[in-house]
Amino acid sequence: MADSSRSQRFPWWVTGLDALACVLLVLAAWAFITDTGPVFRIGGFKFQATSELRLTLWAAFVILVRHVAFRRPRLDTRLAAILRGAGRSRTRGADVLLPKDRQPQSALEIVGVTTLTIVLTLILTYPQARRLDSVTDLGDPLFSIWRLAWIAHQLPRDPLHLFDANIFWPMRFTLAYSDSTLLLGFAAAPFIWLGIAPTTIHSLFLLASFVLAGVCMYLFARAITGQPAAAIVAGVAFAFYPYRFEQYAHFEQMFSFWMPLALWALHRTLTRGRVVDGLLTGAAVAAQYLSGMYLGAFFVVWLVPVYAVLAVGSGRLRASVKPLVAGAGLAVVLLAPVAVPHFLARQAVGERPPSEVEFYSARPGHYLVSRTDRYAYADLFGRGPHEAERDLFPGLLVVVLAAVALAPPVSVTRLAYAAGMVFAFDASLGTHGTLFPFLYRTFVPFRAFRVPARFSLLVGLSLVLLAGYGVARLNARIARASLRYGLTAFLVAGFVFEAWSARVLEPVWPHPPAIYQWFEGRPKGVVAELPPAANEERLYDPEASYMYFSTFHWQPLLNGYSGAFPKSYFSFRDAMTTFPDDKSVGALRKLGADCVVLHEDLYGRARYRKVVDQADQRADLQEVVRAVSGGHEARIYRVVR
Repeated sequence: MADSSRSQRFPWWVTGLDALACVLLVLAAWAFITDTGPVFRIGGFKFQATSELRLTLWAAFVILVRHVAFRRPRLDTRLAAILRGAGRSRTRGADVLLPKDRQPQSALEIVGVTTLTIVLTLILTYPQARRLDSVTDLGDPLFSIWRLAWIAHQLPRDPLHLFDANIFWPMRFTLAYSDSTLLLGFAAAPFIWLGIAPTTIHSLFLLASFVLAGVCMYLFARAITGQPAAAIVAGVAFAFYPYRFEQYAHFEQMFSFWMPLALWALHRTLTRGRVVDGLLTGAAVAAQYLSGMYLGAFFVVWLVPVYAVLAVGSGRLRASVKPLVAGAGLAVVLLAPVAVPHFLARQAVGERPPSEVEFYSARPGHYLVSRTDRYAYADLFGRGPHEAERDLFPGLLVVVLAAVALAPPVSVTRLAYAAGMVFAFDASLGTHGTLFPFLYRTFVPFRAFRVPARFSLLVGLSLVLLAGYGVARLNARIARASLRYGLTAFLVAGFVFEAWSARVLEPVWPHPPAIYQWFEGRPKGVVAELPPAANEERLYDPEASYMYFSTFHWQPLLNGYSGAFPKSYFSFRDAMTTFPDDKSVGALRKLGADCVVLHEDLYGRARYRKVVDQADQRADLQEVVRAVSGGHEARIYRVVR
């Protein structure tokens, strides 16, 4: 039917009405997304396409007139036929549907790919494997270690209050002030219960994220291209995509291996139309969200244009709807217990202000900026000052291979991932683009996200999949097997060279300072650690270390460090700048503090001596213990009510 409808001759006015209806619908979508729509000036006339309702009604009228006058084929059937025609390709394996007669991967093949990925991970993250007690800095990584440790601590004790973590007392749902990384915490908990240090688990999980990303991408690329060589290149490219090294300090940003698994399940759903495959798709999407909420939410919206092109182009839209609705229902059930505390936490900390979102929005030029520690590209295009999370250059190889894949003829699958790439690129521009402002206005979860530039991982996912097709196309034109092996080895080596970068690690304290021994065996009491962070630009110093040290005693803290902060924390921080005057001590009593820990190394020797001398003169502060660690003293004072 599709082929005959495509070859059928249409009167010029039918084609004109079809085109006009499509243009009106596109303009309506444009107006809906941007809230403004385009304005055209032709001659002396001004045309405003700003009302999505009016444009939609005009499109409906044009479609009605067209179908009354010329009923067959329908507009949607004609569009699907055009897309399928554009998607015809002579490249092997370039279709949407997974071939049923393709040989599955052997166990030896999977073991070989896994071994290769492990070896490359150890090389490219060196010396992380030798220093499992170290992290890139003593800020966000300490926060991630605390998250893993808190989940392991709380699960066997009081799982119903899992989100009521021991920070920002007396606020509730404080684990949900940032990404709770619940699935990663559940996976880490058994190892922590066995006595393995949370810092070691954090490092091992980081290393595993590279391996899992590479192996899962290999499995998916192998399924859609049918070529082991193309799959190996895609796996290596995805495992060591520059985004991972840019986000190395952000634990939850590393776990994107669920994405290729979700795409594999999606293609199976389109191929077979079975509910079980739709459920697998929903489960993989939910697992991605539970591993990292940024990437989970971004992946869901990226799937919309990708699925639309795949489903329409393959003619499997109707057959795939029911399974995917079932999968979406499963995802909702899995995510609901997490969504509720995050929603309640958002009421306490508010939404991301547009100014903060704008700061972390990429610009097109950031895709030509490479990290300074990448040996291959540090100064290739020149660079201005470093901008946090916006060194987005993907590398040359993946771009060249993607361009090879997109050279005509182009399959529907490649069109779909090209559409996903364009979508993710615009979304990564944040307030400088079109899509993210719409997502921010329309979907509540997006008001909690401040870094639109992280959409660049979806740009990378699209590029990597297209690069796999590019390798498959090149290999299809090479007759000699030795040359194909040589090309694969060259490309793998090229991606390794592009990813090579310096790694500077900071050791994490294996034991807390001696002052914290006082808490052993004592009942729960609210603790204030002083000094707090000096200002909003230095919240990681020293709050993250206070949280890390709390994993050794789990007392409730007035302090805290997270992706968002309640107003009570800022009031506490500001009041403590004059400690120990009447105002600050009164604030401690009001907040329910039982004791105060003072740190000489963070105050500075002169300031610390002044603070403790004044504290000793107060009747409502009673020193209970002092200790020296690393040449610096610390004291604990009980707040007398």
